[in-house]
Amino acid sequence: MERTWAPAGQTPTLHVVKGSRSKLSVAALCCYRHGQEPRMLYRTRPGWYHDRDLIALLDEVHQRLAAPILLVWDNLSGHRSGRMRRAIAARSWWEVEYLPAYAPELNPTEGAWAHLRATALANLAALSFGELASAVRGGLRRIQRRPELVAAFLAHAGLELRNQ
Repeated sequence: MERTWAPAGQTPTLHVVKGSRSKLSVAALCCYRHGQEPRMLYRTRPGWYHDRDLIALLDEVHQRLAAPILLVWDNLSGHRSGRMRRAIAARSWWEVEYLPAYAPELNPTEGAWAHLRATALANLAALSFGELASAVRGGLRRIQRRPELVAAFLAHAGLELRNQ
């Protein structure tokens, strides 16, 4: 027998927004630089991230970090598109290493996604797209403020932090 929090004799109801085609996409990077605390940078957007959006994000990250970027990437199609290959070739500060076909344990952002689901989204029944987006951004901000957590995601993926 299942138990619920509805009053005795009343069927519990959960109001769900249906029929919405809205999608929230998140792009995140777990970063570190020798001598600095690791950090996570992210962007959210409604809809899908396309290769041109990822290129713009990485240009912005490069400006913000003021350093070359070695990107360890999964095999998402947007990461391997022709436009993306041309963008990588045109930027001397940008180097890419691709993960094996299915290796989430080697991807530090997978740790961030798991943490986000377990904390900010665990029991969330969002009644609107805005409520979901707000919960996701809040959870990501909490991760951002905890460099030791980002360091744990990097270490779990086998990316050792040296000379900190």
